[in-house]
Amino acid sequence: MEPIITAATVLTMYFNAINSNDVNYMYNGDMEDGVVNKIEVYERNDQQQMTQKMEYCYEYDAEGRLTNKEMLSWDEANKQWTKNSRLTYKYYKNGYNVEVSYWNKEMQAYDLPSEVTLYRSQAPSLTSVKTYKMNEKKDNMYLLSSMIVMEPIDSRLLATK
Repeated sequence: MEPIITAATVLTMYFNAINSNDVNYMYNGDMEDGVVNKIEVYERNDQQQMTQKMEYCYEYDAEGRLTNKEMLSWDEANKQWTKNSRLTYKYYKNGYNVEVSYWNKEMQAYDLPSEVTLYRSQAPSLTSVKTYKMNEKKDNMYLLSSMIVMEPIDSRLLATK
């Protein structure tokens, strides 16, 4: 299983967003060497003015794989971005994990992941996907969902001569 969340994936997502027909949102991307580092999202308000809405910050490893996607919300009262949540991507030989963590204002740090999804290659074109969620006591995770995803088999591979 090859990692699919790369700098190119984020760049494609950004171009899809800016070319969307949704006129209520505008996107401003900060790019360096063809890599998206940050995307600011603006929303059209009732007075037809664009207001700041969200900011997404991206971090990558040396192989160009996405390691963190941080989401910030605009605090109009304080005129600044405030941390909201973060997706952390961890890569392994046979797959990757995506961890969801929320910002704890009191601790000024991200909490332990509230949800973790594991993507594991089981065979060519066959991936298991398991999602775990933190319990109410925040001392253990339980299995929320489990599935097997099969990619379509290329019919050319099945052709005989």
